Amino acid sequence: MKITVFYGAGQSAQLEVQPSDSVKAVKQKVIAMHCPPDWANTALLAVKDSSDYFENRKRLAQCGVQDGATLKFAYARNLSLMEKVELSCQGVTTDKYQLPPMSISTLPENYV
Repeated sequence: MKITVFYGAGQSAQLEVQPSDSVKAVKQKVIAMHCPPDWANTALLAVKDSSDYFENRKRLAQCGVQDGATLKFAYARNLSLMEKVELSCQGVTTDKYQLPPMSISTLPENYV
C-alpha cells in the first residue's frame, strides 16, 4: 500500500509499505531520506493533523493506517530532568516532573 508522509518544511514522500510494517520501520525510511538534526534524539509519526503519536513497536494496521493515508513525521528531543528544570526556570512550560530529594546549603563551602 502507498502512504504519504510529510516531513521537514513542507516536504513529503510517498512510501510503499505493508500493513504489517512497524512504525519504527516507516520512521527509518523517512530518516534515510531526511537526516536528523544534531539536537534530535527521537522521531515521531502520527496521522497528519493529529498529536496522537504511534508507538514504535506497533504495526501500521494496528494504528489504523490504510492505503492512501497521510502521516506526519517530526524530529523531537526527549528532555533530561536538568533540561526541564532549566526551561522551567526560564518560564517555559514543560511536562510535569519530579525533582529528586536534595538538600541545599547556604553555608560557605569551607564552613565546618
